[in-house]
Amino acid sequence: MTGLDTPLEFIMTRELISLRVTDTLDKALKIFDHHSIHHIVVTDGSQGKLLGILSKADVLDLFIEPSNDDGLNLEKVKNKTVEDAMTADPVFLDPSDTIGLAADLVLSNKFHSLPIVEGEKIVGIVTSHDLLKFAFESIQPDDYSEYTE
Repeated sequence: MTGLDTPLEFIMTRELISLRVTDTLDKALKIFDHHSIHHIVVTDGSQGKLLGILSKADVLDLFIEPSNDDGLNLEKVKNKTVEDAMTADPVFLDPSDTIGLAADLVLSNKFHSLPIVEGEKIVGIVTSHDLLKFAFESIQPDDYSEYTE
């Protein structure tokens, strides 16, 4: 098995923080700040079924008002829920899918995260950071010695 053939289960984050569609964006922003993360899965709660994914950028995009001089519109976001900003029915992969497949999807679609679903249940997430970390750790010291001389 080469690096690209490695199953995602070896690099995915299993300890997930999730939101429901009815949660407020204020709650989401607090989670982003407190946990220093950029993506939160949105589930039905009880069954762990994936309904969407919310990125920090999705929330911040709602704050931007292009026609407004100062660019921010806090009132526009005040009463919004996760459902108003999330990406519904996101592309997802299975834990047995490969790192190569995930990397291809991330690069070709400019995704920054991919939920990992087994059956009907969300079991993890893989981010572009996870893929970059895996690639960096896979490089042997001899592979880049020519750049350090």
